[in-house]
Amino acid sequence: MTKQTGVLSRREALALAATATGALVAGCADSAPAAAGKHVIVVGAGLAGLGAAATLRAKGIDVTVVEARDRIGGRVHSVERYGTTIDLGASWIHDSRGNPLTAVAKSAGISTIPTDYDIHQLRTPSKAAVSRAVVAKQIDKRDSIIDWLSTQADNDPNAILAPVLARELAKQHQSGVSAQTLNWLLGVEMPLDVAAAPAQMTLEGFDEGDTWNGGPDLMIRGGAIQLVNKIAEGTKVETGVEVTSISTGRSGVTLKTRSGSVLTADGCVVAVPLGVLKASGIKFDPPLPSATRRAIARVGFGLLNKSFLSYDAPWWDPNTVQLGTIGSSIAETISVFPLAKLTGKPLAVGFTGGSYGAALERRGAGKTAAAVIERMRLGFGDTGVPAQSSQTDWLGEKFTRGSYSYLAPGSSASDRVALGKLNGRLILAGEHTSTNRPATMDGAWLAGRTAASRLAATLP
Repeated sequence: MTKQTGVLSRREALALAATATGALVAGCADSAPAAAGKHVIVVGAGLAGLGAAATLRAKGIDVTVVEARDRIGGRVHSVERYGTTIDLGASWIHDSRGNPLTAVAKSAGISTIPTDYDIHQLRTPSKAAVSRAVVAKQIDKRDSIIDWLSTQADNDPNAILAPVLARELAKQHQSGVSAQTLNWLLGVEMPLDVAAAPAQMTLEGFDEGDTWNGGPDLMIRGGAIQLVNKIAEGTKVETGVEVTSISTGRSGVTLKTRSGSVLTADGCVVAVPLGVLKASGIKFDPPLPSATRRAIARVGFGLLNKSFLSYDAPWWDPNTVQLGTIGSSIAETISVFPLAKLTGKPLAVGFTGGSYGAALERRGAGKTAAAVIERMRLGFGDTGVPAQSSQTDWLGEKFTRGSYSYLAPGSSASDRVALGKLNGRLILAGEHTSTNRPATMDGAWLAGRTAASRLAATLP
């Protein structure tokens, strides 16, 4: 894809990642006290905010990190449940070879396990097993369609994905179990990966971002919060502090909080999710630049919810990575990942995403998990019905309001550039500001470091 001006190239991102990882592992400081003696407030203690704070501190800048929640991590949220640790939010290190978070995990002694997404156990709604031969053939078709869509994204990036995909699927002349299997496989790649249905995103949105150097995606034993805690070392965070407004002027910034307190500093990194910005959770005075406001409105903020299913004993093939019942539309795909290898417990997690996931969450408490359980029951009978279940509700979470960003119709990578531009003494940070690695933990972390460096370089 075409590189955007003002954005880290992949090579620059790799260099920055190496510097960041080295500082974390060795405990060394960045030597460039360009703004030493200055004070910066970072709003948000997710990976972007913590990455920004570490970068600022390494430059000799005094940092105050404030977080509205009563915990750090943001969309990384590990909790103890079902006799183990589960991740309610982000849980994978993607493209592990070359991903800087892989080195962070290694330095912290964090155990990971690789994921091979193409080991499936699929059933029809009448409980018939889908043969391995059918699955293998449809995996090849899925891959060829994805490659074709990538080519189309270069030719017409602003086209809405849904009609383009529909035309290509019609050319495949698939029917019955074959067509349903292909739809399920594509659904995993769209609403369950991008967090948006085909009708919600552009071709560019489906194809955006760079990879590192390949390698399997890694799940984290004991929870992704371990990565956050490693990155947060040495940074003090004030939790339970909800910022409601930020005023910028020639001499500095002034922040007001829900409790009525006032904070002042020389600059500010705003590392809150795009969903909070869309909901005007923070008022800006003067308003953010028009290009930034347009980008906030145009870039999509998707949804991926998890439903945790606890069984009395594992009943699936121990080598299975994904369970699924075919027969739904691409937009309504549900996939279930057994977590026994990760947790040692007879536990699985079901994924619902995009507009369908949002509709389920809006129906009320427990409705998402109920839909996942029903889909499992259709395909696997009573064995698919868990003894206990729970679900996430990221759309209704006040300080998040969704899961991660994507390029919706009317938006483009240039909007991500606009989101990450310096605005005097204030700069936004987060995965939504990254064109290289949006919607990933490493993308958020590197975006925070980049934002901090840009701000520090301009502080008088």
